[in-house]
Amino acid sequence: MLVPGKVDAYRFLTFYLGESSANFDDFYNKVVDPMWLTNSSEANAAALRQARQSVAKPPCWRVMHRVTYISRVLPPVPPPGAPPLEKAIRAENIDSNYELIQRLDPYVRTSATRASDLAVATRAALAARLPELLPHADDVIAYLAQYYGLDL
Repeated sequence: MLVPGKVDAYRFLTFYLGESSANFDDFYNKVVDPMWLTNSSEANAAALRQARQSVAKPPCWRVMHRVTYISRVLPPVPPPGAPPLEKAIRAENIDSNYELIQRLDPYVRTSATRASDLAVATRAALAARLPELLPHADDVIAYLAQYYGLDL
């Protein structure tokens, strides 16, 4: 169910960072709750207690996630100070930036490798599919560039 203000879509990247004994220390001293590790009877806690090699401190991989795009559901009636694009999007019965991106994606996806190509494809898609948003083309292009990971 779409609720105004709630996240309706996000994108993230995952990075695998190299092995390091410091990652072992970070995991057991910063990530895992020491009280849970010591006192829990859960199978996961027992497995971590068995795997812990405090003397050897084996090098461990580290996984890092970075959110690169986020979209929130817009309110049904934009507040008085809402940006013009938000008002225009709601006037088109589009619930969020992500829904706007999904509507345009079939027409711009193949051009999402270069910012200049994306801009041309977006303006053409807006003219053909959502002409009321054409005055906001620069903002829409910025949303799409962010979504596709392009620098403008």
